[in-house]
Amino acid sequence: MKNLNLIYAFLLFSAIVSCKKDNNQETTPNKPALPATAIRDSVSYTIDGKTYSAGGVNINSSSSGGQDANRKLIYPDNTNKHVYSLVGAPDSVMYYQKNSIATSDVHIQVFFLKKYIRNNAGTTWMPGLSDMLKLFTTGKHPLAEDFEWENSQNGIAIGVTANNEDYLSYNAYDGLNTVELPPGFQKNSTFEITSFTKSAFEDGGHYNLEAKFTTLVFDAAGHQKKLDNGYLRLHFDLSYSTRAN
Repeated sequence: MKNLNLIYAFLLFSAIVSCKKDNNQETTPNKPALPATAIRDSVSYTIDGKTYSAGGVNINSSSSGGQDANRKLIYPDNTNKHVYSLVGAPDSVMYYQKNSIATSDVHIQVFFLKKYIRNNAGTTWMPGLSDMLKLFTTGKHPLAEDFEWENSQNGIAIGVTANNEDYLSYNAYDGLNTVELPPGFQKNSTFEITSFTKSAFEDGGHYNLEAKFTTLVFDAAGHQKKLDNGYLRLHFDLSYSTRAN
């Protein structure tokens, strides 16, 4: 009888422990995915074996503008090469958005470029939202070689400072000091937008962009450097014409 009571007591204890264990194993419901939030601006790249990097909140400064597209170099007086004009087609505009990151260690400007027909680009040079978003489609974008000269190519242009020297990825016109580079000098360069999303962190239509890039850059004398392992993260707003598309 004594042994039987011990068995009953053991079974009762086991049942209590099992109940507590089942209660402790209750699963927590999966939390719903959070909306996208603003990413931290950051950039890194390597020139001459030295890596430059910067990151933080709101270190990116954005601006936008427009220039005549498909420009030609004109000398009003062929005997005076100091006086010149860059004249473009009246029906088109080269729109750009410039994103600048400037810190004690890094100074870089990235231009997103696209030509638009003026009749479809609002009253002046600014496109509407749907056209604006085409600047940032995910995938590979060419490096525009003639920005600030002929302005005939869509794509990306980059300005960077390294070792206290300024370098450009494009062949800008600089009067009699211009060093003309042969076309196709960026054919092996790449700029790929890997992600472009609208941020839910703010209600003002802000966007997150991530990209990776490798390009050639040139100083004012035409000396070439290789920019490797470029990586860029930006959080920015867009300016666009509400009177366009």
